[in-house]
Amino acid sequence: MWMKYVDDNKFLDELSIPGTHDSGTCSVDNDTEPQSSQVKCQQDYIPTQLLEGIRYFDIRLGKGDDPGIDHGIFYLLKKDGNYLHLSDVIGYFKTFLNENPSEALIMLASRGNDEATDESITTAFAKVMADNPNLFYTSSRVPTLHEVRGKIVLLRRFRLAGNSVSGHTWGLDLTEWDDKIKTHSDSTTMCLVQDARGFEAAGETGDKEPYCTKVYAQDKYKLTGTDKLSWVDNALKETTGRTRNKVDVVDDGGAKVQAQERCWSINYTSCTGLSHGGNPFTSARVVNEHLYKSPYINPSGNEETKSDYLKHIGIIASDFVDAALARSIYQRNYNYDTKHTQSASYYLPTRMRMTYGDSLSDASLQDGKTVGEGHFRLVDSSNVLNVAASGRAFAIEYVDVDALGNETVTELRGSVPIDIDPRALTPHFEGLEGLKAGEDVRAKIAASLEGKLETDACTAQLEFAHDADGAPGTAMVEGEAFTAGTYWVRAKGLLGDAAQNYTLASDGAASFTVAASGSAGGNGSGTGSNAGSADKNGKGNKRDQGKSSGGKLANTGDGSGVAAGLAAAAVATTVAGAAMLASDRDNTEDVNE
Repeated sequence: MWMKYVDDNKFLDELSIPGTHDSGTCSVDNDTEPQSSQVKCQQDYIPTQLLEGIRYFDIRLGKGDDPGIDHGIFYLLKKDGNYLHLSDVIGYFKTFLNENPSEALIMLASRGNDEATDESITTAFAKVMADNPNLFYTSSRVPTLHEVRGKIVLLRRFRLAGNSVSGHTWGLDLTEWDDKIKTHSDSTTMCLVQDARGFEAAGETGDKEPYCTKVYAQDKYKLTGTDKLSWVDNALKETTGRTRNKVDVVDDGGAKVQAQERCWSINYTSCTGLSHGGNPFTSARVVNEHLYKSPYINPSGNEETKSDYLKHIGIIASDFVDAALARSIYQRNYNYDTKHTQSASYYLPTRMRMTYGDSLSDASLQDGKTVGEGHFRLVDSSNVLNVAASGRAFAIEYVDVDALGNETVTELRGSVPIDIDPRALTPHFEGLEGLKAGEDVRAKIAASLEGKLETDACTAQLEFAHDADGAPGTAMVEGEAFTAGTYWVRAKGLLGDAAQNYTLASDGAASFTVAASGSAGGNGSGTGSNAGSADKNGKGNKRDQGKSSGGKLANTGDGSGVAAGLAAAAVATTVAGAAMLASDRDNTEDVNE
């Protein structure tokens, strides 16, 4: 949710805001496929658009007490196939804002066809505002983001009529939009569709203050995609170069008071292409591809265009918007410097710390910052992150992740030392039951190591001890025979080429019984750190080999976050068996260093 990373004091007309033209037209009643439709303008339903970062919505209202959402004579559908109504749209917005109170939405509400009247729309909208008294911002003054977080900013293209007008303020009046756009034929300039001046209270309370709100729009629609490009580009250029001046506002007594003008800029990139056999879909393919390459959207490493890239570009209302295009627009608000190495929302750490086997994305950061699901990764994924490399500097880069999980590798890179701590393993013993004197007890008892990466060569070095009043006592010497009685086994250390990457969380000490030769075998009894794993009879300490510790494991390369298999059974060795392990190392393959 990108607005939570934007400063509270920013006015909304200072932001770059992605929007959709005819926002509800993902599904249209009695319509064809988008490749041939003249009505369908979007590929995603409104709830998905919200997740993609869209914050400006163009809603056309039709007939009914709860007006249907339309595009001309065609009414629009929800994902379930039922008709889309004003109450549905408001419901989507309320749910989203309740879950994301840092965000603000802008809604341009219009009368969509002649089946609706100004009075029917006024009456329906008055009911919505009465039912949701704190949901809408209805001042004509451009607000700061702080004022409207969690709210819908209302812009209005329907005229007020009927008995429901009184008792409400109705948002910025843009009812002259259509007439002014029709008479504006200059592709080099945007059309001034409103210059509203007056006095209104700033914020929830306070004295009335003068304001001036101008709205500049580019909405030339009956063009091909190719012809539309110059209109879009000139609007971008004008928006980035516009200055805001002090202007006169006349009070009720005729006195002039100075106010700082605020300027909405609304750039519709949509067009029909109908005159040349096109439609919104084919036109959007041309225009959207052009937007991706625009110096106002993507500097492409060109020093001459980076100054344009840093400027705000207003509201961009487009057809068939996807998450990537939306992100390209709203990321203007993050104040990148001209080298694109730092961002106000995320920045490089001075140092990182992680546990061996974890994903680098889970590492703790010293002085650094990430946003949402964004994370750092190794530039060279072949680098191995193990304990031997702890403290070395690695080249890392930042990966931005949007609400839908789409990843974008940013230009934020640097060399950062990474401390790598050994991974803690917990031993679990098996084979503790049915043991008899005279047998090779050591060979029958094995340990699995919970938390070990599957491919790593690492086993537990076991030590056996006599029982001393219910606790491990004197350690048994090498070759000492087991007679009938109670004994203990514990992990004394770790062996193997990868042992340096691990440490023991505990020795896992567990007791077991050796029965006299010829009698029934003895029972194992879990105690100490393994006590919780004993069965309901207090016997045995069996653990499934490969039991997960619940930790997130990954390959020791770039830390992609894919968990590696945990704790394949590691057959325990005694001190006497260490020499055998050493000879086996020569045959071990795929060992992480």
